[in-house]
Amino acid sequence: METTLTAVAEQALRGGTRAGLEALLKASLRLTGATGAALYEGRVCVMKVGNVPARRAQATDRRSTKRASILEVWPAPLTTSQRSVVARFSAFAPALLAAHAREVAQGARQARLLEAKQRLERTVAAQDKRRSRAAHDLRTPLMVIKGYVDMMLKGTGGPLGAQAQRYLERIARSAADQKDLIERRLAPSVPGLDDLRPVLERAFAPVKGRGRAAPTLTLPGERTVPVQGARADWELLARTLARGTAGAVAVDVHLGPALEAPHWLLRVQACPGATLTARNEAVLRQLAGRLGGTLSVAVEPRLDITLVLPGDDAFPVPAHR
Repeated sequence: METTLTAVAEQALRGGTRAGLEALLKASLRLTGATGAALYEGRVCVMKVGNVPARRAQATDRRSTKRASILEVWPAPLTTSQRSVVARFSAFAPALLAAHAREVAQGARQARLLEAKQRLERTVAAQDKRRSRAAHDLRTPLMVIKGYVDMMLKGTGGPLGAQAQRYLERIARSAADQKDLIERRLAPSVPGLDDLRPVLERAFAPVKGRGRAAPTLTLPGERTVPVQGARADWELLARTLARGTAGAVAVDVHLGPALEAPHWLLRVQACPGATLTARNEAVLRQLAGRLGGTLSVAVEPRLDITLVLPGDDAFPVPAHR
């Protein structure tokens, strides 16, 4: 009997709980010589095999309200060994029924998750279409304005006075700024970095074996520093700053709110012995531009690297004091 129950459990594990329940009922027919078997849970017939009399099934439904689950076979077992098989299988059935309930619940959850995923995919597709239409509607008049301004600046419409020249140049600059703003606003969103402080702490961590003081980090301690842009870009930026100041005796790193909200000011000062190579400076300028910020570098009287970087719009930067 134990071998049979082990085989039923393996069948449920491989093929699912319904396959295990069916194997349990078929095994009960084989070991008792009955012609029909049914498994009930309360008033519900979960599964039946063979010939199950409808009249007997209804009677069993009325009696089964007193028990959570019951296994019955037809005809009723006569010998002690047959009744022992039915009793042992009835004790094993609740475990299969509980597993079956979890399997059904998991299937329903998976169906809900799939429906939510499909709904999100439809929402994202609709947003992409709206973004594309908005990009076209915003860029078209802007490009027309830019085209006319360029034509006028080239003298196609005749000579321009000094005042008209200044007006057109101002319009050209405003059109370029508006184009950049449209590109940033309509670009696909990239998940930002939740907190910039751990990235800086890892990059400027003191290195054992070097005879210089550890860098001094002044970071906001009362709140996180969420920023826009990919984590890989921020980590590369921090590592490049650390490499550029590796030869300095003293390094000061300051991170705080900039004068223009919602921006952060990251300032790295090093002296003496720090030299920022042209390659590192080019990498920093490229990363600052990619992250939507600005970079300024001063070498006298000491190396001074200042970055103004945008914060995350979802978490406003505190006002500068």
